[in-house]
Amino acid sequence: MLSALPRLLPALWLTIEISLIALALALAIGINLGTLQSYLRPGHPVRRLLRVYVFFVRGTPVLVQIFGAFFLLPVLGIELSPFWVGVIALTFNSAGYQIEIARAAIDSIDKGQREGGLALGLEAWQVQWLIMLPQALRRMIPPLTNELSQVVKASSVLSVISVFELHKASNAIASTSFKYIEVLTLQAALYFIVIHGLSLLSRHLENRLPGGPKLASAVR
Repeated sequence: MLSALPRLLPALWLTIEISLIALALALAIGINLGTLQSYLRPGHPVRRLLRVYVFFVRGTPVLVQIFGAFFLLPVLGIELSPFWVGVIALTFNSAGYQIEIARAAIDSIDKGQREGGLALGLEAWQVQWLIMLPQALRRMIPPLTNELSQVVKASSVLSVISVFELHKASNAIASTSFKYIEVLTLQAALYFIVIHGLSLLSRHLENRLPGGPKLASAVR
């Protein structure tokens, strides 16, 4: 295990890099589209389209989405390295969940906040993005932390398109050393350290926000 660790650390960093890039892109997409979905009236064509997207992401395995990105992008004339194909696939998957996280968080804010903003003379879109969204961001932290953990774990599936992340590197070492139990144990420990670190960071952010632990427990 000690001899395998230096060979796994670069792959671990690649896993973290892919996960953070995908999450950052998914955050930008998911929060804005989730805010838009909450803002649009029921039955609006764009809202229906977003619902279809969310249902597709939830209803299909991430493996299918990764293969879809890997084979579909070249057909569209987009040639990317496996690294960026993996980023796109994980972003596509995570954004679908984050749309619902953002929508649910905004819808949970007291309607009086919206009415108060309108009474002050703000436009409806200003109320949505300047009053409702900032308050909802506090409630998004626990589910977004869970989503980041899911992205880190889903990155292990990128080995099927030859991304040399932690899982693929572990399999390569185990297949040559025949030390499957030791290498898999070390792989699991590295995943656990990363995900547990994210959980601690989330708890720190929750405690620093107004409402602190009471807010976190209420959201859970």
